[in-house]
Amino acid sequence: MTIRVSFSDKTVRVAVELNGEIESTIAELPKREWVGLTDDESNELYDNYVPPGCYALLIEKVEAKLKDKNT
Repeated sequence: MTIRVSFSDKTVRVAVELNGEIESTIAELPKREWVGLTDDESNELYDNYVPPGCYALLIEKVEAKLKDKNT
């Protein structure tokens, strides 16, 4: 028996080969709702990472936090 699983951004495909016969199915992955930052998280990032007049580092940290929350 051979089992193959493949993923794309929107689907998962499972194929099973048993005694020369292949059965396969494709299912759509559920959409995930975007998770944003809370006010407390935004304030923490601002307080800890933004020197006066410097917003580039804030943007970098916000993107990292959002990536962490959405993976």
